[in-house]
Amino acid sequence: MKEGADRIVQRVLDDAQARAESIKDEASKKADAVESEAREKANRRKEQILEQARKSAAEQKSRIIGVAQLEARKKLLAAKQEMIGEAFQKALDELSGLDDREYLSVIRNLLLDITDTGTETVFFNERDKERITEDFWKDVNKSLADQGKKGELKLAEETRPIKGGFILQRGGLEMNCSFESLLERKRDDLEYEVAELLFK
Repeated sequence: MKEGADRIVQRVLDDAQARAESIKDEASKKADAVESEAREKANRRKEQILEQARKSAAEQKSRIIGVAQLEARKKLLAAKQEMIGEAFQKALDELSGLDDREYLSVIRNLLLDITDTGTETVFFNERDKERITEDFWKDVNKSLADQGKKGELKLAEETRPIKGGFILQRGGLEMNCSFESLLERKRDDLEYEVAELLFK
């Protein structure tokens, strides 16, 4: 009787042991599967993070390069504008610095081209007013008369603070024919050509 009970107990113990081993194996497999899945998720997340970091770095690099290129273009444009400005200033200085004969020839041609009625008043700067001779004035008025105009240009007593050229007054209206004003008006037309010459 005792032997039968021992066998039953032993069988129950063996079954329990086998069941415990089976549960342990199953739990171990599940743990391995969970760990493997977690590792895969972690790897995928890591790749996503790395990819985002790579994209972000590439975008940042592109932005930095774009800003640097824009800044370089601005500086180059400013340098070109400065050089063009210097070229126009040099032209103004050269025009204003012509010897009397050449200078008066330029003034004469301007007056003949721009004068409308031949009765206008002409303002010069202090220096140029001294250079205008009576013969020059007579010649200009005669040439205007030959063009069918009045030929009665008047030299103003007052002077104007201009670098060269003149101011032409008709009635209450004034036309700025100073060299600086003429060059400024021509600048838009000439700037491209000047840039071509300077930056070939």
